[in-house]
Amino acid sequence: MQRGLVAVVLPMYNEELSIPDIRLMFDEDLLLPAGCETQLIVVNDGSKDQTLELVDNWSRENQKITVVSHIQNMGLGQAILTGFNEALRMGADFIVVMDADASHSSRVIGALIQKIIDGADIAIASRFASGSKQSGVPFLRNVYSLGAKLLLSLVFPLRGVRDYTIGFRAYRASLVYAVLEEAAGSFLTSRSFAANAEILLKMAGKARKIEEVPFVLRYDCKKSPSKLRLWSTIRDYMRICFLPKQPCLLGRALKI
Repeated sequence: MQRGLVAVVLPMYNEELSIPDIRLMFDEDLLLPAGCETQLIVVNDGSKDQTLELVDNWSRENQKITVVSHIQNMGLGQAILTGFNEALRMGADFIVVMDADASHSSRVIGALIQKIIDGADIAIASRFASGSKQSGVPFLRNVYSLGAKLLLSLVFPLRGVRDYTIGFRAYRASLVYAVLEEAAGSFLTSRSFAANAEILLKMAGKARKIEEVPFVLRYDCKKSPSKLRLWSTIRDYMRICFLPKQPCLLGRALKI
């Protein structure tokens, strides 16, 4: 039987309105593969509302909740990186990153982990896989997502990848360790939401296989204001397009 620790990283910045829904979500059965256990890692990224107080209360009530807090807001990329390092410190076998605004369903985690167990190194909850749906996504947000998808798939065509920018993914922990160890402290350049794409591209160079699973993006469940800073994110996407392509070309994930 496959056994392992699934560390679920939840980056949070001013998410006090979403925390009750997140707590309900993780009180439910996550439908993980047999033998897997879960630890939640909440990364409070310098929130100015009651996020830290609420998640600290949650962690006191539930030993499966770990809270790591940045004194000041450092951006999504650094919050994910902090979560990666905490997951590796606790000996996780699988690392899942997902949004903490209740738009990503925890019920998809089991399907992502199963893909890793079956041989993938990265599994993506994709908005563009067959069977996926989106609810309540503003028109301009859809245009932005499709534009980023087209741009990145042209510059970095990765086998098995249609959704480059979604933040809902599972990783084999040994892959994360190997990439961070090789990067030696210089892993990310993006602070914006573009960090999701940069993480994928830098992991892809060492990934043997990347797969996607469909999911329903419930943007209509989102209660907190959007944290997207459009122009800084576009700037970071442009910067990503000039990243050295050699790591991906050496990886087996590229369409070659």
